[in-house]
Amino acid sequence: MDAVTPPSKPTPSAKAEAANSPSIWPKVSPAFVRTVLSGHSGLGLVAAALIYIVCLSGTVAVFLNELKLWEEPAAPTLTHASPQAVQTFAEALAKAHPKVPFIYLGLPADDMPRLHAYVGEQVFVADAQGRIVGEASSPWVHFLEHLHVYLHLPETLGMIVVGLIGAALTGLIISGFLAHPKIFRDAFAFRWAGAKRLSQADLHNRLSVWGAPFHFVVAWTGAYIGLASLLLFAVAGVTTKGDIAKVTAPIYGSVPKADPAPAPMPDLVKALAWFDDKPDLEPTLISLTALGTRGQMVEVNAEMPKRLIYAERYTFDAQGRMTHKLGLSDDGLGKQVFASSYPLHFGSFGGLPVKIAYGLLGVALCVVTSSGVTIWLTRRRERGRPAERLEKAWAVIVWGSVVTLTLSAALWLAFKAPPVWVFWAPLAVLVAAAVAAKDARFWIVGLRIAASLTLAAVVAIHVVRFGPLAFGGVALGVNLTLLVLAALIAPWRKPIARAEAA
Repeated sequence: MDAVTPPSKPTPSAKAEAANSPSIWPKVSPAFVRTVLSGHSGLGLVAAALIYIVCLSGTVAVFLNELKLWEEPAAPTLTHASPQAVQTFAEALAKAHPKVPFIYLGLPADDMPRLHAYVGEQVFVADAQGRIVGEASSPWVHFLEHLHVYLHLPETLGMIVVGLIGAALTGLIISGFLAHPKIFRDAFAFRWAGAKRLSQADLHNRLSVWGAPFHFVVAWTGAYIGLASLLLFAVAGVTTKGDIAKVTAPIYGSVPKADPAPAPMPDLVKALAWFDDKPDLEPTLISLTALGTRGQMVEVNAEMPKRLIYAERYTFDAQGRMTHKLGLSDDGLGKQVFASSYPLHFGSFGGLPVKIAYGLLGVALCVVTSSGVTIWLTRRRERGRPAERLEKAWAVIVWGSVVTLTLSAALWLAFKAPPVWVFWAPLAVLVAAAVAAKDARFWIVGLRIAASLTLAAVVAIHVVRFGPLAFGGVALGVNLTLLVLAALIAPWRKPIARAEAA
């Protein structure tokens, strides 16, 4: 058997011949390559900016119900609503809005002590007798919710985009751990006195370790919630000829057949009485479909305090008899995972202590996102490839979004200015101005000062508008929190010197 001769290394002449051989790719100028690379980096920065804005808005949105009480402090609060008050409220709404297909009644809860109803885009509030006493639509909170869930895009597209952001964040979290095998061993190592990049890297890695379970859960559930709609549409296209209602029936419930013939109002008193001997079920939301017709349907969401799912859903007929249980609590693992994803993502379990923990860990995730991009930009500069425009743009995105988010609340409270425009338009102007500026050393300090002053201004405007109501209950807690944040954000020690050193 002949010996196998190993392949010889290419000679210098062969290398030269290969180098001079024609390429299948057309020649491009170095300037074109630099332009493409710059555009590539710019797109990466846009993706990072969207991740940061979703994280920032999500951190604030953890306290959605508290902010609703703060934005509308004059609306009456209740710790409990009698079944008769709920019945009276529903009848008054049906009479005032006979053509509305859906009405959602929110029963008083610990974090939302109001008897309220969602009717289209309006939110009505009732007193202890079930009488409608006014509106409490909370437009700024609605803006915040849509910013986090949809990025103010059309709802289906926005949810998919945010879902993709969640998937990207999940991948970044996993790859970050795989790329740093010593990250757990160095969980408490800090190098504050060294180079800026090293201190940023330590902060980034330490917060990543400490908040890892939270960051992963929030990112994964965000991806799951956002991309589930895309998956459901795909499944509907293959299995039900595009009938999305059939696909979602196991997790959302079936849509009743329309029958416009008149019928008496459903007996909500009897329906709520069904829960009296079930201490492990707490009714929180009543969905009313096609009220006053034969096709009407009553569904009651009941929280289970000892379970992570957001609720179990029960269907009642017009006579108040329970006819169907959706099975979110015990009908298969898939349903339970779906029903648990919302509380896990938004921190709506465990009361205020869990919300505070989510808020602090959300701030940590914002810092991790910000420092990750800063480390990349600093490394580029150290290697002789600075991206000055990207550095300036990123500094403005990080602090400018805080400023414009706070400014949107201030101008809404003061002048009813549309929050969407107040958030996005000034942010775009700030980024453009920073990129065009020759010297942006003072942008970070200036925006921190602006954020601190704007937070204080929000409190001042709230006090002027609502008077004594701003000093009571949840409103007082929110206002004090805003003042604490204003003090923490303000650059107290030699801000100009630090800016020049940076």
